[in-house]
Amino acid sequence: MCDMYLRGPSGVITSPNYPVQYDNNAYCVWVITALNPAKVGLREIRLNCCVCAPVIKLTFEEFDLERGYDTLTVGDGGQVGDQKTVLYVLTGTTVPDLIVSTNHQMWLLFQTDSVRNLLGFKATYEEIDQGSCGDPGIPAYGKREGSTFRHGDTLKFECQPAFELKGQKTITCQKSSQWSAQKPVCVCKSVRRPL
Repeated sequence: MCDMYLRGPSGVITSPNYPVQYDNNAYCVWVITALNPAKVGLREIRLNCCVCAPVIKLTFEEFDLERGYDTLTVGDGGQVGDQKTVLYVLTGTTVPDLIVSTNHQMWLLFQTDSVRNLLGFKATYEEIDQGSCGDPGIPAYGKREGSTFRHGDTLKFECQPAFELKGQKTITCQKSSQWSAQKPVCVCKSVRRPL
């Protein structure tokens, strides 16, 4: 759906008609606002540290736009189209890297021409604390050591006895507000039977 004002803590944004082709001459706007930006002051006092304001983390799952003609512009704050607040102008078929706002709001502007239509995009947004990566979760049939998600924090994962870990055993929250690897998964160990 187009022209939406969204509030955290998380959600999904897709181009119109996704996963079917988007329309010609589309002009869609989304403004995402952290659920409770007023909580900033309380966190600063409680943590006695740097500003821990909520920010918006945007992660793309799919991205398929006509290169150079159809664009998704992502900006900081609530002033849609303000060139001073543009973070990225995205186009083409490469799934973009994670994008994190610098304050409690982020805007997206999707514009298409009248010629070629592709599948569009699907992205998830999540409200996270500034200086963090957000909670990556715990794998099914696994456990996690570590419960903080700030820059530099490391999480360790392991699986229940009948399962084995696929992926990295440890991941670290980087300054880009992205984990060093995806959350691992626990898969059932294969049992070999004697012949």
